[in-house]
Amino acid sequence: MPISKIKNIVILILLVANIMLLVLLVPLARQRQKQQAQAQEALESLFAQAGVQLNAGQLPDTRPLYTLEFTPDDSGALPAMQALLGEMVLMEHDSTRYIQTYSSAAGSCQLSRGNVLTAKLKKQEPVADLTKDLSGLLVRMGLEPAGVSTPQRVRAGIYQLTAVQQLLEVPVFTAAVTATYENNILTELEGTLYFDTTGLVRTDDVIGCTAADALVAFLASRDTLGWVGATVNEVEQGYCRADTASAAVVRLVPGWAIYTDTGDFWVNGITRMVSPLVQ
Repeated sequence: MPISKIKNIVILILLVANIMLLVLLVPLARQRQKQQAQAQEALESLFAQAGVQLNAGQLPDTRPLYTLEFTPDDSGALPAMQALLGEMVLMEHDSTRYIQTYSSAAGSCQLSRGNVLTAKLKKQEPVADLTKDLSGLLVRMGLEPAGVSTPQRVRAGIYQLTAVQQLLEVPVFTAAVTATYENNILTELEGTLYFDTTGLVRTDDVIGCTAADALVAFLASRDTLGWVGATVNEVEQGYCRADTASAAVVRLVPGWAIYTDTGDFWVNGITRMVSPLVQ
C-alpha cells in the first residue's frame, strides 16, 4: 500500500477518535455545568433562608492551596531596606537580637523578628500618584503587591493607603503595610512584610477548602461571631499567618477572606474555624 494512503488512513482514524472524544466530553461538560449551577442555587437558597444576600455565581474558582512554612534570614531584608532608605544603610541589632534597626540619611526603619515593620522617612520627593508610588516601592523592595487600596484622607494634606503582599500569586492577608503621605510625600510605613521567602516549603498534602465550604462554615458561625450583616459582598482566597512554637518560623495557612456589609472575616481553609479578618 502506498505511504500516502497509509497517512490518509491514520489521519482519518485520528479524526474519528477526536470526534468520538468530543461526543463524550460535551455531555460531561454540560453535566458539570448543571451540577455547578445547582450547587450555586442551593448555596444562595441557604443564605437567603438566613436573610443574607449572596451571589454564588460570582464566587472565584478554588485553587489547590496548601499550608506553607519558611524561616526568614535576618540578612534577607537588607536589599529591601536599601531600596527604601538608600544604599548607605547602617544596620543594628538590639540586645535581644529581636529587633533590627536600619538607618540612613533618608530615615530609619525597625524590623522585628516577627516581620513587623515601622519606618519613618524623610527627604522623599513628592509624587503625583500615591497608589502607583507605593506599588512601585514594594516592587523595588523585592516584594509582590497583590493590590493597593484607594488613598483615604486622614486630615488636610495627609492620606493613607494599604498594600497587601502576595506569595506564589496568592494574597497574604496578614502581610500588609500602611503608607502615610503628607502633601504627596511618603513619610511613614507600618505593617508586616515578608522579605526572605527562599526557604518556602509545603508542610503536608492537605488542600484548603472550597469557597462554598468556607461560606457554609461562616454562616454556621454567625451567632458565635455576633455577625448581624445582610450581604456577602466578596470572597477571596489567600493565606493568613498561623501561630508556631518559634517566632522565627512563618506558617501560612490557606483559607478565605469573606467581605460583608458589616465586617470582614477569615475562614481557615484547613480547620474551617472562622474569625475576624485582621490585616
